[in-house]
Amino acid sequence: MAGSGTYTAETLAFCAGLPLRTVRYYVQEGLVDPPLGRGRGAHFTDHHLAQLQQARTLQNSGFSLEAIRERRGDLSLGLQVMQQVKETRRQWRRAGAVTAAEDGELDPGDCLRIPMAEGVELLVANDQPLPSPRELVEIALHIRKAFGPRS
Repeated sequence: MAGSGTYTAETLAFCAGLPLRTVRYYVQEGLVDPPLGRGRGAHFTDHHLAQLQQARTLQNSGFSLEAIRERRGDLSLGLQVMQQVKETRRQWRRAGAVTAAEDGELDPGDCLRIPMAEGVELLVANDQPLPSPRELVEIALHIRKAFGPRS
């Protein structure tokens, strides 16, 4: 994320790499929160940028706008996972390829750790291909349902 704190609609669109029209459409459709303030003082924050990037990533991964809107609170995990995957891949490129333990057991130090729910992580050996972003979000939603608060 850009990290500057506040954005005009135009700056937000530029930072997200989207047309201004798309930003306005996502706000209108409830995929991104409305700007803070009104009129000329209206502005967006890093939170809005994250929502926008998440909505775009999920839409590009095959989620319908309706599915993104319905699960918006739960899908914040999707962006978190994608950011962690990107950072881990950057680290892999810097350090070179890392393989899983030869005895067949996963070494947590040599795995990608993907948070799925509070107290639950998915460990993936560095030499294993990752599921698509859509599949990761679906897995996280199922895990959250299974490990969520009991009524």
